[in-house]
Amino acid sequence: MIIKHIVELETVINDDSTDETARAVLSMPENTRQQFFNIAGAGMIAQLLEKSKVNEGNSWAELRVASKETV
Repeated sequence: MIIKHIVELETVINDDSTDETARAVLSMPENTRQQFFNIAGAGMIAQLLEKSKVNEGNSWAELRVASKETV
């Protein structure tokens, strides 16, 4: 059995930023930018789950990040 949890993350970019990375992100097409942040967010959450050892000692269930293609 798989139980889905929906978690929504927001990234707020300062439109006036002169930072090179912010400028690059803001210049991406909308769908590319969304895909980039979907992948980055999923990776960040997966790392947090691993570092916090949330699954350690739980033999009856595993908490994991679902593939973004299915969300």
